This record gives sequence, structure tokens and C-alpha cells, in this order.
Amino acid sequence: MKTTVSKWMKVTALSLLVAVPLTACSGGTNKSGSTSESANGAKEGDGPVTLTMLYSEGGSPFNKEWPIYKELQARTNVKLDLQIVPESDYQSKAKIVLSSDKVPDMVTNVNQSNVLELGDTGVLLPISDYMDKLPNLKKKIEEYKIEAELENWKSSDGKLYVLPFMREMADYNRSPIIRADLLQKYGLKAPTNTDELYTVLKKMKEMDPGSYPFTGTSAEDLRNMWGAAWGIEPNYKGFIFKPETGKYEYVYTSENYKEYLTYLNRLIKEGLADPELFTSNVDQLHQKISTGKSMFYFFWNGQEISQINILGKQNSGPEFKMAMLPPIAGPAGEKALSGSRISHGTVIPVSAAKKPYFDQLLKFVDYLYSDEGNDLLTWGIKDDTYVEKDGQKEFTDKLKNSENLNKALWDIGSANSSFTHLWPFKWFATILGNKDYEMYSLEGNEKNWFTPVAKVPKLSSDQREEENLVIAGINDYYAKMQEQFVYGKASIDQQWDSYVKEINAKGVDKLLKIYDESEK
Repeated sequence: MKTTVSKWMKVTALSLLVAVPLTACSGGTNKSGSTSESANGAKEGDGPVTLTMLYSEGGSPFNKEWPIYKELQARTNVKLDLQIVPESDYQSKAKIVLSSDKVPDMVTNVNQSNVLELGDTGVLLPISDYMDKLPNLKKKIEEYKIEAELENWKSSDGKLYVLPFMREMADYNRSPIIRADLLQKYGLKAPTNTDELYTVLKKMKEMDPGSYPFTGTSAEDLRNMWGAAWGIEPNYKGFIFKPETGKYEYVYTSENYKEYLTYLNRLIKEGLADPELFTSNVDQLHQKISTGKSMFYFFWNGQEISQINILGKQNSGPEFKMAMLPPIAGPAGEKALSGSRISHGTVIPVSAAKKPYFDQLLKFVDYLYSDEGNDLLTWGIKDDTYVEKDGQKEFTDKLKNSENLNKALWDIGSANSSFTHLWPFKWFATILGNKDYEMYSLEGNEKNWFTPVAKVPKLSSDQREEENLVIAGINDYYAKMQEQFVYGKASIDQQWDSYVKEINAKGVDKLLKIYDESEK
């Protein structure tokens, strides 16, 4: 064990564990109402083995009567005993549970930072040591060609400690969205680059002087969705690894980032961008777009477009039409947000390897990666929730006719992030029901819109502690100056050099040294 778990086990952990007790192998009753039975002594061929799970509740509230949930247990000869935690508080609770002496057999929905930190403590099972017992997972990693991205989830010892959630391919689920009806009305072409976007925004402002054509919700969201076109995303906490030099660079002092700020500042100064570009909530965003106060933004697409079009037709008239666009090209070219395909995963405590039902546990999690298991957890039950015609799946009428297909799936236990570990593209495209999303996703993969994920440095526990000491101060100063530069409270021309000097002094130089050392 490289470092002791006690480094971050605090008294707080004990109090929180009291608040959310585990029922693992206790014979107690969980929130779902089922009574857990000890799995000790269970042998192959016996009745259902009870496996405990920390479950993140999002979407629809958990229901033990979900047909998909019941079918999953029946097919795998497993009884699941769930400790249910609200999604909003899940990551902190997961970390606390994993640092306790009452760890369930599976902890789902763990994010990357927690996996990497915990991988160095010795509390997690090294999944990579058991790939011979996880044939379906191994097959899907190869089939999805996701090995390079999976490397970012390995700890400094080179081992993988997570059962990854994986999307089949990078998809165009966030994009620029524009008032297509106004483009037609004003005789404008859809913008393809920053210069053309400026021209379009200028014309929209001219036609409606009281509007702010470009709006948004936050600085981080905008940068995540558009930063790749400026060469500043994807990054790891502001740092990008350069293969040609074998070193990291800090992107928020780069010339491309300076150009990005300069462009946004120009839009603000000329009234082409919303003064609340970085501060609107989603309801405010929808109000501005649907009433014609703004006409362009970067956001989730798919269902978002159908929803905003309904609002817009109610608030602005039947001609209202928002449509997604291909990426707006910048200095780095026509690039969409990162093609990241792994967002979370399930971890197993190392202690599980000593349990008599360990092989059944591995068989259960491997079933989640099988074609049969994935069909169940995405499409549902054949001839009930979906049918196959000429080798193609489609949902049955009882789901297709529901008011919200995504919610209808949640309500039967499908598309559940604690169980569903594979996200097939065609299935997700069917749920969204947006032909542009499907078309642009395929086009984006063909034309390399999606930039590779940022390389994550493999830090030791000591290096990670040193990183934690300085990163907050760097990020606070970066965020403060980003806002000041964009809104003109600080001059990019006059104060850029002092900004660079100050942020380097706050620890950027120190982190560059740490990250470069991690590559040796």
C-alpha cells in the first residue's frame, strides 16, 4: 500500500457513515425494501448471491419493481442490496464509504479524480489484474478502440482500478445553436468560423438593437464547448502535454487563449454578447432565446433543440426555429469539444477478492459488458420494450408514444448509470431522435472534429498532495482574471504580462515541474 487511507479519513467520515449505514451482509433491510442475506458461504450453483452496491440515484427515483432491475437479477442469479445516495452528494459519500471498513462489493459512478486518488491507497481492486476473468470487458475495450483514453484512468503504478462506463464513439452532443429562421429572414449564411460568426452577430444586432445575440451560462461551459477551436481545450486543469517536446504547457497563458479572450471582449464591448454570458442559469437562457433577446449559444443539443423550439414558438411565433451548427472554426481549425468517452465507472474494494463469492461478483460485472446484458440495460426486454427488424432494433409503441422517451426508459430501470456501462451510439441517437445530431456525430468522426482527451499526468500520492496545495489558488486567480479580461475590467493589452507573471508565481511553474517529472 503506497500510502495509508487514513490521510483523508476524518471524523467527518464516521458521522456521515452513521447517517447512511451500509447493509452489506447484515441481514438488514435496504431502502428498496428488500432484505439482504449474507453471501458468505455462497457457492456456484446455490441460490442467488447477494451483492452489495453503493447506488447513485439520478433520473427517476429507484424502484425495486423496475422490470429491467428484476430481469437483471434473474439473469445473473444475483440479489442486489443497494445503499442509495442522492446524485448531488454522491462523489463525497462514495469517497467516505471507500475509506471506511464497511465497503460494499461495488461502488458505482465514481469520477476520475476519485479513482486516481484512491488507486494509490490500496483500497481498490486492480481490475487490470483480472482481465482474464472479464472477457466481455476486454472485448469491448478492443471493439471500442478506447485503450488510449483508458490510459488516463490508470494510476501511477500502471494499473486500472475501475470498471469504465464507455461510449461507443465520440458524439456531437454539444454544439453551437442558432436561430435558423433569422438566418433565412436576413439572407445570412450559417457561420463556419469566428469571422463569419462576428458578421452574423453584427447583422442580428443591427436588426434588433435591443438584443444581445450571443448568450451562455458559464465561462467554463463555453470554454469546454468552444475551446478546442482555439487550441485551449481539452486540457488537464489548464495544462496540455506536448508530445513533440515531452513536456506540459500551461494553456491559460498561451497566445491562443489571449486571442480567445480578446474575441469575447470585443463581442461584449460591441453589445454582441450578453453581459450575463457567464452567469445565466438554464431557465434564464431559455427565456432569452425563446423570446428573441438572444439568438446564438453553445449548449447540449438533441432534446434541448426540440424543447427550445417549443418554447420559442410559444413566445416568439410559429416561425421560430433553432438548429445546431457544425463547429465554429477558430485558430486551431474546425474542432468540437473533446471526444471523451469515459466519464465515470464502478470500483470494487480489494477486500472483495477474499470473499467466497468473488468469482460471481466478477461474472456479474462482466455481464454488464456483454451484448445480452447491454441490450437489456439500454433497449430493455425484447418484444416488450423493443423489437428487431432486419437486424435493427427499435422501441415498441408503448415507449415510442411516451411523452419523454428518456424518462420512460428511466422509469423501467433502463439507461441507469449505476448499471449501464456501455452507451451504443445508435441507441443513444434513437433516444434523442435528432437526425442532425446523428449526421453531425458521424461527420465529426469522419473529419476528426473531436480532439483526443487531454493526457492526465500519473502522479504519486506525494505529487498529488503538492498539486492540491497550489491548484486552488491558480484556478481562483485564473477565473477572476478571465472574467475581468472578457468584461473589460482589466485591459488585455496593458495587463497581460503582469497576469502571466502573477499566475506563474502562484504555482504554475511548480506544477509544470511536477507534471514533467511524472513523464520520466
